[in-house]
Amino acid sequence: MSIEFIIAIGIVVLALVALVIVGILIGKKVGSLMKEINSTQTTVQDQITHFTKETDAITSKIDHMTTRVDSMTKDVAVKQAYISDFTQTTADFGDSINDLKQNSTKVASYFLSSSRRKVTVTPPRITKVGKTALKMYQSRKNRTKKRFSFN
Repeated sequence: MSIEFIIAIGIVVLALVALVIVGILIGKKVGSLMKEINSTQTTVQDQITHFTKETDAITSKIDHMTTRVDSMTKDVAVKQAYISDFTQTTADFGDSINDLKQNSTKVASYFLSSSRRKVTVTPPRITKVGKTALKMYQSRKNRTKKRFSFN
């Protein structure tokens, strides 16, 4: 065997050894890089899960608040209807009282002048006040029934 052939084989063997060493070093670097990629991927997935849970919690709170607002809106509408009814009844009652004040002297003189006779006709103003009071009583009774009914 000639010397050139042995030198060529030596160079090839050294090149192969160098390639194996370089391959091992690159494999170690790639391995550590893959571990970091897996770690980063796990961290990202944990963050996605965390923020998904936070989003669900916030959505749940918003739904609860929306339900409460709807309930309050309905309650306000009912109370406004009660206030409107009460205002109308109060106005009717005030008108009746004003009419009674205006006609009180006539009614008093009528009662005093006819104290010996039995009154057969009820004065119209007193009847109107009585009807208004009865109407107020019945509307309050109906509202109380509605408020405390369990239907």
